[in-house]
Amino acid sequence: ALYAIMQNMLKDVGALVMLHGLDQGDVWHLINDSTSEDKSFKQVACSLQLADRRGPVPKAVLNKFQFAIETIGLEFSAHVEWQGKGDPAERANDLDKFCMDVDQLVSVHLIEGDTQIHGTKFKGLAEANDMQLRHGKFCRFGLVKPDLAQFVLFNADDQPFTADGLRQNIIKGATFQMEIPKVLNCEEVFGQMISTAQKMANSLGARMVDDNQKPLGDLQIEKIRQQLKVIHVTMVARGVMPGSAGSMRLFN
Repeated sequence: ALYAIMQNMLKDVGALVMLHGLDQGDVWHLINDSTSEDKSFKQVACSLQLADRRGPVPKAVLNKFQFAIETIGLEFSAHVEWQGKGDPAERANDLDKFCMDVDQLVSVHLIEGDTQIHGTKFKGLAEANDMQLRHGKFCRFGLVKPDLAQFVLFNADDQPFTADGLRQNIIKGATFQMEIPKVLNCEEVFGQMISTAQKMANSLGARMVDDNQKPLGDLQIEKIRQQLKVIHVTMVARGVMPGSAGSMRLFN
């Protein structure tokens, strides 16, 4: 009943809303459309995500959420207790600023050297380095979350890679990319990405360059590694673990 009312009141809110219920054994459960109708809870937590990649939630959304919760409290004769200190709008703006500070990409580019990059060889090397062709790009998946790409490799000319296209075409350049806040162990994954890029560059006679098309050497790689450490520490201090469920929601 709670879920149905919440869905009805906040169906067009445009922000993530989550419900959790505390059962008689003091265990929290996510409440959704598959929650058994005969389940009941002694306490419920209603949560609104304050920011994501679109920015902080608008004041109007906060007001709508507050009205919905107060209305539901009356419906169930429940006591409503708001969590968190300060103005929610200010907290949303603060969370958005944090997200912008740590929401960084690491990109490494392979560009044609003295010899052309043939698609067939490129595909073979990518697959030999445990990358799979999915939705137009090669993805390296992890063991902990096998459905989540740790880093990707896509065509520099914005044309998606296809098996047929790779057999027929010459590749001018490609980009390795990693989303820092979405990776559980960004330093380790960065090392794997650099190693893969170096192996492919050596085998293809290609050059590794940065976003400014400048050669990417050991000094530049170490600078990036230090930046990764700073972002990791910043996220942990905020209580948002890189690669966690909370991080995936924020940076979606």
